[in-house]
Amino acid sequence: MPFAAAVVICFFVLMISLLIYVFPMLSMHPLANGAIEGTDIITIKNRSNNLFFIPSGEDWIVIDAGSDIKSIKQEMEQLSIDERRVKSVFLTHTDYDHVASIPLFPNAAIYMSKQEKQMIDGSTNRQFVKKNSLPKSNNSNKIIYLTDNEVTDFYNHKIRIIHAPGHTKGSAMYALDEKYLFTGDAFKITDNRILVHPYTMDRKMAQKTIQSIKAELKNYEKVFTAHYGFIENNIT
Repeated sequence: MPFAAAVVICFFVLMISLLIYVFPMLSMHPLANGAIEGTDIITIKNRSNNLFFIPSGEDWIVIDAGSDIKSIKQEMEQLSIDERRVKSVFLTHTDYDHVASIPLFPNAAIYMSKQEKQMIDGSTNRQFVKKNSLPKSNNSNKIIYLTDNEVTDFYNHKIRIIHAPGHTKGSAMYALDEKYLFTGDAFKITDNRILVHPYTMDRKMAQKTIQSIKAELKNYEKVFTAHYGFIENNIT
């Protein structure tokens, strides 16, 4: 094959790969920074997704950890959230855009599904040869692995983990006081329909997860996603 032809083919393969990666992001619409009306939850928009900060006495519980540690730190300062008061970080999964700000929280324990351990210990690849990992940190954050439906008690909250495999092997959702549900990337929302989220490892498993949880969603006042805001009703 002539060199010029090989260059052209490589160029088109690269462009197609970029489109496959970028195009799904155009449909993502995370919440704006600040307090979520009708709740005591504060959210930070970080590129294409959200982190959620839940007050617990004088401390904070965080759901997911975003992709850009610098911007998260800046937004936390603007919202007067003391990073030292973050005592718990619950990860829905360990993709890079959900873990970046962990080093900001020196006093936080890190919670995740027991099944997600395989994604960070090198035993399961995320994509081809790509592996997930937690960001390097000088902190000695304790990692706590949770089993399905395990409940963690805090000062004024209870958080129950719900195993939701598909997007990654150990993807999970978290029910806060059985009132609010945080779903991470378990699904995407399009016109009040819940569908498989892009970049999913096992689409059949993700669809099975969606079918198993769909009926349960109506039990929560609000269902928060990582990339698509929240839904309250009219879920199909």
